[in-house]
Amino acid sequence: MTSKPQAPRLDLLVILYGSSGTDPVGNSRFGADQRRVELKFNPRIPAEVPRDPVGIDTWARNTLAGLFPELKHSQKWHCEFCNKLARESQVCTASWTHLSPPRVVSYIHLVCDTRLNTPCGRQLKEVLDEMNSITGMPPATASNSPRVQAYFPAAASCACCESEESIDGPMSRCSKCKLIRYCGTKCQEEDWERHKKYCKMVKEVTWTWP
Repeated sequence: MTSKPQAPRLDLLVILYGSSGTDPVGNSRFGADQRRVELKFNPRIPAEVPRDPVGIDTWARNTLAGLFPELKHSQKWHCEFCNKLARESQVCTASWTHLSPPRVVSYIHLVCDTRLNTPCGRQLKEVLDEMNSITGMPPATASNSPRVQAYFPAAASCACCESEESIDGPMSRCSKCKLIRYCGTKCQEEDWERHKKYCKMVKEVTWTWP
């Protein structure tokens, strides 16, 4: 009796950039020791996903979107460019889904404001332009749209309640993935039904947090 072949896995690397509120503002916060976390995920590709580069790429990007609470609420993140709390993000993703195994690399920049009429939005665009010129990825632009009563929860807040009150309170990480953070047991239990799907995808977490 032959065993059923296992579904292939996706090689997903995510690099998340930000800062600490104590970092000096300026070029010294960048470089080899820039605050970041590198995450390796190795999820199996479901049988219903088309086994072609476009189908795998679409599934990979949807999976990455579902992982965003795990990524955003992983640290007391401040803006990559200033010392305000990080509230927004810009995601740049490159994929090589024609390879075996298929590979996707995503760079996420956590910032206070992505709009081009803000100092950090303009710096973000410079970073994106430089990255695109090196990697050849499609252009990714910072936002320039007006905001009408927009609210973006702080990355430093609890992944479940996302309350401002949780930012300076005690926080605990999931003991399994060692990534996502909660303000208490109640929030962790409430989010488990959603989180458990993504928790098992985490293969490796590497912090650069000098």
